[in-house]
Amino acid sequence: MKRHLVAAALSVAFSAPAFAQDAVPLNELPGWDIAQVAHRGLAPGLPENTLAAFEDVAARGVKVIEIDLRGTADGDVVIMHDETVDRTTDGSGEVTSMTLAEIKELDAGSWVDASWAGETVPTYEEAISFAQDHGIMLLLDIKQSDVLDRRKIVDITEKHNATLNVIVGVRSLEDLAEFRSYNPNLRTLGFIPNPEAIDDFANAGVEIIRLWPQWIRGEDSEKRGEIPDYCEGVENCLVKQVQGHGRPVWTTAGEADRPELIGLIDAGVNGILTDVPDVLSELMDDIRAAQGNS
Repeated sequence: MKRHLVAAALSVAFSAPAFAQDAVPLNELPGWDIAQVAHRGLAPGLPENTLAAFEDVAARGVKVIEIDLRGTADGDVVIMHDETVDRTTDGSGEVTSMTLAEIKELDAGSWVDASWAGETVPTYEEAISFAQDHGIMLLLDIKQSDVLDRRKIVDITEKHNATLNVIVGVRSLEDLAEFRSYNPNLRTLGFIPNPEAIDDFANAGVEIIRLWPQWIRGEDSEKRGEIPDYCEGVENCLVKQVQGHGRPVWTTAGEADRPELIGLIDAGVNGILTDVPDVLSELMDDIRAAQGNS
């Protein structure tokens, strides 16, 4: 109970205040449903990429959870965002140089709060089992690694009859082709490396394309790269380009607040990966009410 109270208290701190007037009237925003995705299974106060976090956000009504897959030294598949375990556990070292048994000994919760002490790094098998039991869809961020067994990811997915309940997020056309060769029925999302890759990924058949918020806003960024010259003066250029291929646009918004989320929705996105699912959920409720769809 204590751990849920900690998460709930932090969630209140991050929840959106009442807005007298939003920058864009909510009844003028696009009327389609927005896919609401818990990025790394997060909400404020939760230890990312843990079963405890997944359970908490599932209880909040989240239906899609994004997780990061990495391979261990002995060929298993675990959930970990970073290349090392240093930031999110009490251990240190590269995931790919550690065995599953070594990783399972780590505490993946107490770095957030003592109430989460004892949480372990889950395997993909544990995550997919949880998702199937709770009616959750998983977005799999396939981290590039020579030791990540992609065939095993597909085998585990099929073992749990979850082919239609996962979206495989690929970062290269080679990964896309490999996953499709194992099971052509898998749905895919392109974590494209730069805007110039939109056409290649769309033409290769990914069903969804992720754009960074900076790209959507037309902002050059040292971290995310430059906007193509052909987008100069074109509003929502890259969103239109993706949707021109008949593909929905998802974006990773992190801790974006209500005004930023409204801006992304106004630009035409179809799905949002968020670290603050309560803020997005409240906004979507407000939009539906404003448009008479509550």
